Amino acid sequence: MRLITPHQGLNFATKDIYGKPFSLKSFRGKRVMLSFFRDAACPFCHLRVYELSQNYQHWQDQNLEVIAVFSDTPAQVRRFVANHPRPFTMLADPKLALYNHYGVEQSGTALLKALVLKLPRIIRGFMLGAKPSNNPHVKLVPADFLIDEDGAIQQAWYGRDTSDHIPLAQVQAFIDTASRTSSHTPKFA
Repeated sequence: MRLITPHQGLNFATKDIYGKPFSLKSFRGKRVMLSFFRDAACPFCHLRVYELSQNYQHWQDQNLEVIAVFSDTPAQVRRFVANHPRPFTMLADPKLALYNHYGVEQSGTALLKALVLKLPRIIRGFMLGAKPSNNPHVKLVPADFLIDEDGAIQQAWYGRDTSDHIPLAQVQAFIDTASRTSSHTPKFA
């Protein structure tokens, strides 16, 4: 079931793709974009991860962290990113526990819609190094969650097809809102 925003606290703890402990709660005090992908080799996903990588340093400088979740095993994600290192946290969830926790959906229609209507994105993804995989979760539809400094989900984006993520301009607007709020907040010594 989709989350209604704002939604307070869906903390979870797991391990990243390298086996390092991870807790969403450890990001309190920062803004977070939590993004769910089909698999690391998916051309749509690969293109989006590339776009996030291109923006990451700028966003991190503005107090936003990116966390990417893939439906692959940790070994599959590590194998893929060995050739394409990514600067942000990556999690593997082959049993879809986190996907279910956040209401991420599956849809054959969304897959077909993306294949028919988003061919240029598929081609760009392949050109950037994506390769077909045998991931059984091919019908997963992407989802993105923008989480504030207190751990509350302020925006939930559920894709309309298997290539649809929250627009990058909307992520930047979320960051800018935090900057405007903090610049007007009185500072006490």
